[in-house]
Amino acid sequence: MYHLSDSTHTAGRPRRGSLILTRRREVTTHTAENPGETQAKRLERVYEDVAKLLREPKVASRLRTAPGENEWSAMQTLGHMTEMIPYWLHHCRVLIAATGDLPTFGRTPGSPERLAGVAHGAAAQPDVLLSQLQKEVRAAAGTIRNLSLAERSKRGINPERGEVTVADVLESFIVSHAEEHLAQVQAALRS
Repeated sequence: MYHLSDSTHTAGRPRRGSLILTRRREVTTHTAENPGETQAKRLERVYEDVAKLLREPKVASRLRTAPGENEWSAMQTLGHMTEMIPYWLHHCRVLIAATGDLPTFGRTPGSPERLAGVAHGAAAQPDVLLSQLQKEVRAAAGTIRNLSLAERSKRGINPERGEVTVADVLESFIVSHAEEHLAQVQAALRS
């Protein structure tokens, strides 16, 4: 950017009262979007994509069909999603509230509540399950948006991943996890 300056050069020195152009660097700073806002938007996008997909008439016949051996159907995956979002969000709240030693948290693939979510999805009506997923995504997105940096920095110990922050849990166990399951649902309904 060029800037008008009130001076001219006389013998190599500026003289007052005349105008010259001098080049000035313009520094523009961009504030990064709140990481919670970014994560909340990504989670909401997962729901929007799932809802759009389930409204397609051609997928109705494949909702309960597993794409392969030892793979979940789209409905089982959605059942898991409606369970896993509040499950991991609860653990974030535990980490935030903890004082003293870092809490240990997590579960195994065979955990009863996880398997119950999958079974619920297998038996649920698609519109009911979609409504439950919307409710969980809305609640989680609201919480994620409102967490402070201090809350996002709180730590805990996960037996598989070691020491992690609430921000790590939000990203790995909720948002990215939901995005991975969206891809799984899409693949199941295309097969």
